[in-house]
Amino acid sequence: MSSDDGHAWKFGLTFICLGLCSVLSMGIYSASHPHKPLTQGQTLCADPPPLDPPGKIDLADMTAEYVCPEDQELAGPAQRICKEDMKWHPGPEEKTTCQQGEF
Repeated sequence: MSSDDGHAWKFGLTFICLGLCSVLSMGIYSASHPHKPLTQGQTLCADPPPLDPPGKIDLADMTAEYVCPEDQELAGPAQRICKEDMKWHPGPEEKTTCQQGEF
């Protein structure tokens, strides 16, 4: 090897290092954001009508259950069911919200 061999090896080594960093970062992202498969209800009826934060929706098979934090009360339907007509019942016209409880 002479001193006039060039610097191509530096570009090759840089390409390999950047590739490794890219693959590792995708693995880290995948570990912290796991894939959640759709429930049967989401597949047939799409997503259920939303519930504003801090409330959450627990999906199980063909049902969507609405849950509020302990210091809030649920107003509206507490559960929706995906039926054969491929719609959530009760429908989106009946809103579900979390409201401050009166204690």
